[in-house]
Amino acid sequence: MAVTAKGGKYFYAWSTILPDGSFCLPDQALQEYNITLNSKIILMTGRNTAKGFSVVCKELIPNSPLAAIFGSLPELQNHSLPEGQAVTFKERMFCWVLLRKDRYIKLPLQTWQQFGLHPGDKLLSMRATHLAFNILSEGPYIELAKQMQDILEYK
Repeated sequence: MAVTAKGGKYFYAWSTILPDGSFCLPDQALQEYNITLNSKIILMTGRNTAKGFSVVCKELIPNSPLAAIFGSLPELQNHSLPEGQAVTFKERMFCWVLLRKDRYIKLPLQTWQQFGLHPGDKLLSMRATHLAFNILSEGPYIELAKQMQDILEYK
């Protein structure tokens, strides 16, 4: 169950990066952002986010400020990069990954490290913009979420 925190921040769930690089995305966030299972999704780091990433709704990219960025990354759009291999553009890293039918993605450990993350890290999924939801490991939202009791946790 997602929880609304003080200040209107909306937290979906906690999830932990498993030793094999697998990570579960929260069902409620996938539904809200119309991201379907067994589809290729885009992960993107923020400009100022040292540890974490956003899950982008690909269908909304063409009519957004991200369109120019993705237009400059045809290898990301056509999935010609190997799955989970990060590419850097304008201070951000991007990769594509298959969202399996069990809601798990699996990234190479090197990509997790490039995102500032490691197996065993517990991450918080939260609503961000109309284009993406965030998955973070540090910062004030993490501290706020740690104080809340009702946030769902995936293992």
